[in-house]
Amino acid sequence: MDMANQALLPEQAIRASMYFWWLAFLRCSKDYWWCCQQQGQCQDERLVANWQSFGDIFKYDSFVHWWQVQGAKLFDSPQIEIEFNLLPLGLEWIFAADLKIPRPNMLCLAIPLYLNTDQAKLAILTVWQLARVRGNHYIRDAKFQLMGSEIKSRRMMIAAYRTFALSTIVKQSAVNETCHNWGNYEMGIHLGLSNTNKPKSKDSIAVARTKQKHIRTLFSQHKRAASDFIANVEIGRFPCKDPVEVKPRWNTQQQSALDQAVLEGRWQPPHWLAHEHAFMLLEPDLLSELNRYSEIKPLALLADFASLRTPFLEPKRIRKRN
Repeated sequence: MDMANQALLPEQAIRASMYFWWLAFLRCSKDYWWCCQQQGQCQDERLVANWQSFGDIFKYDSFVHWWQVQGAKLFDSPQIEIEFNLLPLGLEWIFAADLKIPRPNMLCLAIPLYLNTDQAKLAILTVWQLARVRGNHYIRDAKFQLMGSEIKSRRMMIAAYRTFALSTIVKQSAVNETCHNWGNYEMGIHLGLSNTNKPKSKDSIAVARTKQKHIRTLFSQHKRAASDFIANVEIGRFPCKDPVEVKPRWNTQQQSALDQAVLEGRWQPPHWLAHEHAFMLLEPDLLSELNRYSEIKPLALLADFASLRTPFLEPKRIRKRN
């Protein structure tokens, strides 16, 4: 009996969660990046507290690498957004409630007797890798917890990220690239923000202009939503678009150095999306091939962020006991 196909690989499970987008938005924060560069020297205690927990998220090889070091500690119990229940080859977790004697710091499994030695070894290795990203769950409350949100808001979250990314792509594009002269309308069309408002050949001029205006407005709304998500994730709230009180963060020297860093391209360097794609979606050993990925059209890389599994956009269902 082979159940391997039902099991998610560890990195797939993490990338199918809202925690993936938490870190994706935090990596879009210029101020958080600068706080990392300044080793936490910042006048805004909220940003400093967040930095002390998340650390320098720009120094890790990949999202999965960061998760193994930091994420499982921050986003602990119960992480119901991540589907860790399906294990390979019929293995099952044994939880503390199932044990007569507690086994702290132990990974307890039930292994089917029908497995041969090679099958058992492979299954145990897979579960061990899964446990590394899964963390030590169901023991304490998470230090950082997802804020309640409706499915519509979560869907907006993904569209807002892609809007932010596309705006950056267009800004960094070369003069000879197709998207170089795109405005809000063209970007909104590319992202499919409102297919019902996509002009048709049979539309009158007045109707076409109305549709174009609507798409421009939608793009602006999503771009503003991205800014709101970033402002909130900087202080440890996600997904959230609530107003964030503006506080001083940098002294004169720091602000001048930050402006210079942006001018030099240290923040959002050339091929920024290729860097993000490599970090968020690829394995650590593939990150060295960034030059190859920087040659791929940025719009193709952007499409990958729309093709991820999103179980958190599905209606709530009855879940098995964890």
